[in-house]
Amino acid sequence: MTGKKKILGIIVLAVFSMMLAAGCGGKQAADQTKDKKSSEQPVLVMSTNATFPPFESVDMSTGSKEIIGLDIDIANEIAKNLGFKYTVKDMAFAGIVGSIIDGRADFAISGMSPTPERLKNMDFSDPYFYPRNAIVAAKGSNFTKLDQLTGKKIAVPFGTTYENDAKKVQGATVVPLDGSPAVIQEINNKRVDAAIIDGAEAVEFLKKNPGLEMHLMPKTDECFAIGFPKGSKWVEPFNQELKKMQENGKLDQLIVKWLGEEYK
Repeated sequence: MTGKKKILGIIVLAVFSMMLAAGCGGKQAADQTKDKKSSEQPVLVMSTNATFPPFESVDMSTGSKEIIGLDIDIANEIAKNLGFKYTVKDMAFAGIVGSIIDGRADFAISGMSPTPERLKNMDFSDPYFYPRNAIVAAKGSNFTKLDQLTGKKIAVPFGTTYENDAKKVQGATVVPLDGSPAVIQEINNKRVDAAIIDGAEAVEFLKKNPGLEMHLMPKTDECFAIGFPKGSKWVEPFNQELKKMQENGKLDQLIVKWLGEEYK
């Protein structure tokens, strides 16, 4: 009997060891599959100009210098749903188109409009936002329409559609600058009479510049869209995700978060 018990004990121990090994092997295999899936996630490069709140700007409040805003939240949502990661190249707005053309970036999201000129060299997603531009000036200026800027000095962010609008004003001197913060500074320093920038962006700047006023310009068919290299395979997947976000309310939710109910 003692011998039989000993043999039985050896068999039980062997079976237990095999089960334990199988369990560990299964966990290792699962971990390896998970690691492989993570390592296989494509990493894209996104170009932007982080001087355009509330669409993209550098958050200095935490000391991390993280880029935050509506455009960033939209990019994060699309990346999560399509299963890719991305890195950000922050650059002058005027350099974004070049970064797409020469392949330094896979996509660009930076409050960019698909103008006829840009469409010659880039593909664009479907629109995700329809902005309203604003005239910003010192308090009391009361510039409510573009034709009131005839003969004035107008500051604009370089390489933007705002620059095109300013050039249509008869007799105006257009002063292109690198980013909207520089434009606002130029008004505060009284070196220009007014500026043309995005309306939602103007609201953010006025919170910190009480000596300025803004007047919204009439709505146009201008829109913001995501830019890609010509023939990019990512255009259609991005469009599908934007459509889902519009249908399930996620896009409106993000717009309200960053801009307010009136922009929904």
